[in-house]
Amino acid sequence: MQVIRIPEAQWGIMWRALVASGPIFRINQEPIYLVSDRQVRLLRRKKLPIELDPRPDSREPSRNYAQIRAPV
Repeated sequence: MQVIRIPEAQWGIMWRALVASGPIFRINQEPIYLVSDRQVRLLRRKKLPIELDPRPDSREPSRNYAQIRAPV
């Protein structure tokens, strides 16, 4: 799965292409969506402008998380 940002100017065209090709999930109030790798390839084939965002789970843990972990 990939996290993408849909530019406002292309939102309608991209939305129709994504919905027709499979499930799409909005992950916050901004136009940021979770889509499949296949959907990303489809958008690239159609030469639609997408912005890949880093996945939320790939970010480094917060300081609080690091402090809560048990020592190894």
